Amino acid sequence: MSIPPTAGLFPGVISDINAEFIELKTDPDESIALGIAMAVIGNIITTLGLNIQRLAHTKQEQDDAIKGGGFGGASDTVPPTHKNTWWLGVALMILGEVGNFAAYGFAPATLVAPLGAVSVVANAVYASLMLSEEFRMRDVFGTILVIMGGAGLAYTSPRKEAKLNSATLLAYIFSDIFFIYAGLMVLIYVCILSVSRRYHSRYVAFDLALCAILGSCTVLATKGLSVSLRMTFMAEENAFASGVTYCLIAVMVLTASFQIRYLNRAMSNFGTSQVVPVYYVLFTLASVIGGIVLYREFAQLVAWRISAFFGAVVVTFLGVHLITSDRPPPDRRATDDEEG
Repeated sequence: MSIPPTAGLFPGVISDINAEFIELKTDPDESIALGIAMAVIGNIITTLGLNIQRLAHTKQEQDDAIKGGGFGGASDTVPPTHKNTWWLGVALMILGEVGNFAAYGFAPATLVAPLGAVSVVANAVYASLMLSEEFRMRDVFGTILVIMGGAGLAYTSPRKEAKLNSATLLAYIFSDIFFIYAGLMVLIYVCILSVSRRYHSRYVAFDLALCAILGSCTVLATKGLSVSLRMTFMAEENAFASGVTYCLIAVMVLTASFQIRYLNRAMSNFGTSQVVPVYYVLFTLASVIGGIVLYREFAQLVAWRISAFFGAVVVTFLGVHLITSDRPPPDRRATDDEEG
């Protein structure tokens, strides 16, 4: 079920696209496997960088406690941001995010987004090894579920996807179905925003729903931009000659900025054990639905594969919940250690 590229609210913009567009031009399976590898490795490296930064902050807090003061309490105290360890963490996080960004150029967004669960598993392992946090039996079961879910996602996800360029991307953006989807997302966003000021400190889902909607926009823009840059490097087209590229950059930067704002607000009101699983579920669902609507990533999948794909997503959700739930906050862990 493919939608003709000229079916849209502004058909004149893409009237020069001929009927050959409807014939699916696909990437080989090997490129999707490469995208999966980039996403997995990118998430592992990003989480390693985050935990190295956490380690730098933890050591700084321990040093301050020994010296009996904060950053201003001792003249020889060096902030974590002035240490090589902290900057190593920053460099690894940037490197990992580059890998995640590149993954969207090779694999469907509906596959790359759920693979963010790898970072949850990696975080539990790194925190146990580097920060002496407990790796519980439920973490083991959660890790097994995430691995099973990830394998299911890789097996049931689209084996091939349409090649994109500026013209086909415009065709997707200006189709009626995407305008309906975008209108619904804007309506939902405005409705949640109108009541979130009253309830965001009582219910975690309000801020995280706003994050998920913005995050799905970031994913869709990242996918289009990554593919455009990939084609530029392969000399298939010059992405920088198209205004679409700059629009995608603007959407990616703006949505990511507001997403961080709402995520930080949720983190300040609720614990990580609540924020992480709820955010992961909402973000993944929003990103998968967005990829299905905009990039037609499920166009060639039969019903059983689509059902199995969402089943794998649910298994991954359960794994993330097991790993992140019932974890005491850092201050409570410290109190328990002192009492013990």
